[in-house]
Amino acid sequence: MAKTFLLELVTPERMLFHDAVEAVRAPGVQGSFGVLAGHAPLLTELEAGLIKLSLVTGEEAYIAASGGFLQVTKDKVIILADTAELSDEINVERARKAMEHARQQLAVPGIDAEAVRKALERAMNRVRVAEMKSR
Repeated sequence: MAKTFLLELVTPERMLFHDAVEAVRAPGVQGSFGVLAGHAPLLTELEAGLIKLSLVTGEEAYIAASGGFLQVTKDKVIILADTAELSDEINVERARKAMEHARQQLAVPGIDAEAVRKALERAMNRVRVAEMKSR
């Protein structure tokens, strides 16, 4: 049985990743889950969080995603992400500013608090994932 499978990670702007991997860990709406070669077919929704790839080189890649869908087929996994960034592409300063702005907005009367909380969650995830590249 193959130990690797093809992963395609696509956002509306670009193909972020297209290569063989050994494993994928993703933030499902019902909790984090993993996919290995030979996984049963699956279609599931993703929430904002960390996507962790185990590369065939033995290294790991970290991706900050803001939600989307993941599909497992017989020979590949496709992730259609709302937005996604590799850890080394994340502008940490911009993400920290977005966090601060969202925190300030939560104090504004009449603001759409749910939308602001989601923006805060996305910014916090981006900072967390960006910091993983230095480990």
